[in-house]
Amino acid sequence: MGGRTTVDGVKGNDLQRNSRAGVNIALPVNKYNSVKLYGSTGVSTRTGSNFDIVGIAWQYRWGAGL
Repeated sequence: MGGRTTVDGVKGNDLQRNSRAGVNIALPVNKYNSVKLYGSTGVSTRTGSNFDIVGIAWQYRWGAGL
């Protein structure tokens, strides 16, 4: 993905481009609850905006159709 500014049809010399890779896994605890593990990393960046992230989340399901 990437982009650059354009003003009055003139492209700026400010191309930004990056690529990311990630994984997301949800593990059921019971009928209503699950634990989600996720991670993501910057694979290729042009503007120095590289990052790494990992996390854990608790998900609760409510509503009809259970």
